[in-house]
Amino acid sequence: MLNFKSLCFSILVIVLFIFGYACKEEARNPRYISENDTTFSPDIRNVSKKINAKPGNPELYYTRSNAFYFEGNFKQAVLDIEYAIYLDSVAPLYHFQRGKYLMSGDTANAKEAEKSYRRAILLKPDFFDAYVSLAQVMLAKQKYDESEKLYREANKLDPSNPLPYFYLGIIAKEMKDTAKAILLFEKTLVYDSRHYDALMQLGNYYAEKKNKKALMFFDQAIKVNEFSDEALYAKGLFLQQKHLYRDAAALYEQVAKMNPGHIFCRYNLAYINGLFGNYDKAVKLLDEAIDLSPEYADAYTLRGAMKENLKNSTGAFNDYSRALQLDPNQKLAKEGLKRINITISMP
Repeated sequence: MLNFKSLCFSILVIVLFIFGYACKEEARNPRYISENDTTFSPDIRNVSKKINAKPGNPELYYTRSNAFYFEGNFKQAVLDIEYAIYLDSVAPLYHFQRGKYLMSGDTANAKEAEKSYRRAILLKPDFFDAYVSLAQVMLAKQKYDESEKLYREANKLDPSNPLPYFYLGIIAKEMKDTAKAILLFEKTLVYDSRHYDALMQLGNYYAEKKNKKALMFFDQAIKVNEFSDEALYAKGLFLQQKHLYRDAAALYEQVAKMNPGHIFCRYNLAYINGLFGNYDKAVKLLDEAIDLSPEYADAYTLRGAMKENLKNSTGAFNDYSRALQLDPNQKLAKEGLKRINITISMP
C-alpha cells in the first residue's frame, strides 16, 4: 500500500512539475505555444518547437506570423509579429508585415496599418512595397494627392514595375483626367503586357467610346484569365451594343455557367431571347434574375413585356405594377400598364 501511495505521489509531483514548467514558460513568453498542442497545425507546432528552444529569436516569431497569415488566422499573425517587433523594433520588414496583417480579414485596421507602413519607410527609405501599400491605404481614403506622391516615390525606386503606373492611372481616372489615365494604363502594359486590370480598364474605356479596339483588350484579358466572368461579360455587352446578338448570347451563356449569381447576364440573355421571339426562355431567365435580386425593377419591366408577348395580360400587369412600386421612373412599365389596361377593359 505504501509503495502504491509513493508511486501516486511521484506521478503527482511530475505532473505538477510539467504544469508548473509550462505555466512558467507561458508567463515568461506571452507567445508561448506548446509544440504538442494539436489545436494548431503541424506548421505552427514545428515553428513553435523552434521558438520554445530559442524564445528570444524575433525571426522565428516572424516566420510563425507568416504561417498564421497563410492559414487565415490574422489575429495570431498580428500578435506574433508584434512580439517580433518587441524583440527587434528596428526591423523594417516586421513593421511592414504588421501593416499587411492589419489590412487583412474582415476587421481591417487602416489607421494602425498606416502607422506600420510609415515606420517601415522611416527605417528603410527605399522600401518599395511599403510605399505601395501605404499609397493603397491613402487611395482607399481618397487622399489622392498623398497617394499619388507615394506611388511616384515607388516608381522612382523601381521604374520598370507596372504597379505604380496602374494605380497612378486609377488616381487620374478618379480625378476625371481620362487622357492621363489612358496613357498610364498603356504604360502599365509596356512593362506587363498581361496586366489584367489595365487591359480591362482600357477595354471598358474603348467600349464606352463604341470603339472596336475594346474587343482587342477584352480578348487579351480573357487570354490572361480565361475564367474571368467579368471580361467575358464586358465583351458580350460590347457585342450586344454592336447588335451582334448571337455572339453576345454565347458569351452570356458562358458567364451564367461560370457565375450562377450573375444577374445582368441573365437579364441581357432574356432581352436577346425576346428579340428572337423566345419569350418562354426569356421569362425563365428573368425568373432567375429576380430570384437573385428581388428588387431589380428593370427585370420586372422586361418580364412584363415578355408575358405581354405571350398574351399573359394578368402576369404582365403584375410585373409592370411591381416594377413601378420599386422604381416609379420605369417608363416602359408605365407604357405597358396603359396597354394592358386597354386590353383588360376590352369586351
